[in-house]
Amino acid sequence: MGYYVIAHDGNRYGPADIETLQQWVREGRIAPNTTLEDEYTGTQIRANLLPELSHLFPTAPPPPSGVVSQPPPMPRSAGTPSGEATAALIFGILGLICCPVFSIASLILGKQEMNRIDQGLSAVEGRGLAQAGYILGIVALAIWGILLALWIAGIGAVFRSIPQPSPMP
Repeated sequence: MGYYVIAHDGNRYGPADIETLQQWVREGRIAPNTTLEDEYTGTQIRANLLPELSHLFPTAPPPPSGVVSQPPPMPRSAGTPSGEATAALIFGILGLICCPVFSIASLILGKQEMNRIDQGLSAVEGRGLAQAGYILGIVALAIWGILLALWIAGIGAVFRSIPQPSPMP
């Protein structure tokens, strides 16, 4: 069974299994009043009310009645960008200046890494690199496509400009 983590800004991360959620609690990425949503039923519950997580939170007295508290923002991971995010950017640059095959690689790596970040499987610090690689891949493929079309048109123009031999009488 998995749960989505609902951040204070409404973004959903996951789904994550119980072991991953427990690790996130230990890392401080999930607070006691963080909202979790069951991936199958859509039922929402506060993290400290989930039996598998409740023992990981320190017990504190309940807030005074009448006080409405907002859940704290989801902390960003302290990780570094993954190798895939960096590779997406490098391949995007190479695809732009060298070879369209690198552009295809940057598209694939960039999209896969952005999906992993959205699922909470990679550090969010890599989003910019992955997104830049993905966009560079698109731009490079468009430029290579235009250059190919111009090259084909140029070859056609050269062949049309060659004088044809006249038939013998």
